[in-house]
Amino acid sequence: MKKLLLAAAVLTLAACASTPAAAPGNRVDWRCDGGAAFSARINGSGNAEVFAGGQVYTLPGVAAGSGTRYTNGSVEYWEHGGEATLGGAAGGPYNNCRR
Repeated sequence: MKKLLLAAAVLTLAACASTPAAAPGNRVDWRCDGGAAFSARINGSGNAEVFAGGQVYTLPGVAAGSGTRYTNGSVEYWEHGGEATLGGAAGGPYNNCRR
């Protein structure tokens, strides 16, 4: 019984772990407050390609206290724990976004 409870706890913690915004080459679609939406994909160079408001932004990865963050100094894409925000991009605001 103890082994079963331990296994259940480990699986629960693994399910809660934060995953990167997107695996290289895979697109993630985000739906945000107010009906806004955007997509992001990590390219082979480790940059995020963000598609928002009819524009494509290539954002280099930068250090983040938590989660994954990409910015070119004007546009910022930040993802943490299955939620994201996108600032400075056309068609925004992109707040409280979920997959």
